[in-house]
Amino acid sequence: MTRNNTLGYWVAQEQYSMANLFEFVKEAERCGFTTAMTSDHFHPWWHDNGYGNFTWIWIAAAAERTKKIQFVTGVTAAVYRYNPAVIAQAFASLDILYPKRIGLGIGTGEAMNEVSLGFEWPDAKVRLDRTTEAIQIIRKLWKKDGEDNNKDFDNDGFLNFIGKYFKIRNAKLYSPPSQDIPLYMAAVGEQSIKTAAKYSDGIITVVKPNKAAKIFDVFDKEAKENKRELGSLEKIAEYKVSFSEDYDEAFESTKFWRATAIENAFNLDINDPRELERRAKEEVPDEKLKESIQIITSIEDTIKPIEEYFKMGFTRVYIHSSSPNEIKFIQEFSKKVLTYF
Repeated sequence: MTRNNTLGYWVAQEQYSMANLFEFVKEAERCGFTTAMTSDHFHPWWHDNGYGNFTWIWIAAAAERTKKIQFVTGVTAAVYRYNPAVIAQAFASLDILYPKRIGLGIGTGEAMNEVSLGFEWPDAKVRLDRTTEAIQIIRKLWKKDGEDNNKDFDNDGFLNFIGKYFKIRNAKLYSPPSQDIPLYMAAVGEQSIKTAAKYSDGIITVVKPNKAAKIFDVFDKEAKENKRELGSLEKIAEYKVSFSEDYDEAFESTKFWRATAIENAFNLDINDPRELERRAKEEVPDEKLKESIQIITSIEDTIKPIEEYFKMGFTRVYIHSSSPNEIKFIQEFSKKVLTYF
């Protein structure tokens, strides 16, 4: 099976209230978007005017308020605060309620989501090892009655999994998913890319198109070695943009995301949004922020960058808008860009 190129809408749980996000996603669906990716955090990246919405609850409420649009997390971290069996149960239940509309994005997480809950922040290898075990557990529990027929299941379909980090004893999803739930993995480093190629239905990455070739080379090679069908695996990008006819207004609206432009931001051992904000103001000048988020005064200026993503092999591009008027962005983008593609 070959994937068609898809444009999706990014739902930023850190920047907006749940009520506002309902309006955004309803408008996105009305204007033609068929899929939405939504962040899954405990703390936001920024203290001032930040939000800490519980994404799973929001997805259920948003799916009830819409008709067909798909919801994928970008991403859920199965490292400490979420046990993988609970993730499997939660997303199976979402899938039962909203069939073919639920997807799980998984990743190694950030300190701001784990340390506040009393956990230590380990090195990248430990986080990747934990994530790898978590993916295996989730996938096994999603199988109906142990249909993958391996030694981890007893005759009644109960799972026993003894890993280095996670232990599952006689566990069974009595409400299994209605169908296969797509599971994608966020990855940038070589080992995490290989894990995504081996265990997931596609890779999520925040790199720009000009840096994607090396990532895709590693991903494709590993997928082939594991006899995965390349044409069935997604390659997913997050594309950040801010739109207003007034350039200064468009730029002002991006400052909420300054902390994501800190060097090695996703591996920082910082869990306090106040500290992230303080450090970002010190270390990320305006020019660096402008490099990470495209500031535009004409909506058509998004067309060429999006084309670059697709030319480099991305199959899905989720548009993460930080525009001062989000409803206007959705309407303008769908009229002039979504229809173009």
